[in-house]
Amino acid sequence: MMWANDIDLDEPVSCAVVAETIGARRSLVVRLAQHGLIDTVDSDTDEPLVPRRVVVQLRRMQRLRRDLGVNFAGAAVILDLVRRIEQLSRELAEMHGRAEGGE
Repeated sequence: MMWANDIDLDEPVSCAVVAETIGARRSLVVRLAQHGLIDTVDSDTDEPLVPRRVVVQLRRMQRLRRDLGVNFAGAAVILDLVRRIEQLSRELAEMHGRAEGGE
């Protein structure tokens, strides 16, 4: 049995693998990578490789497209803003924890 912890989310995979996993065309994944809308990993091939975590990112982008009708560029911006808000919330919680502990 494979657990989520057993999967290396940084493992480089091909755009074809990602496309098959999310039910999309390989050309779409390649185009999103070329436009910088998803992360890529340095490779010696013509086709970009992407970290496995891109599968999660693309599934979220697909939901935003379906639920809100935004395009992939808009979905990428939304996900980036959500990530930044979550990061700021964590930093704020840490600051509050230090302030309360210092009193």
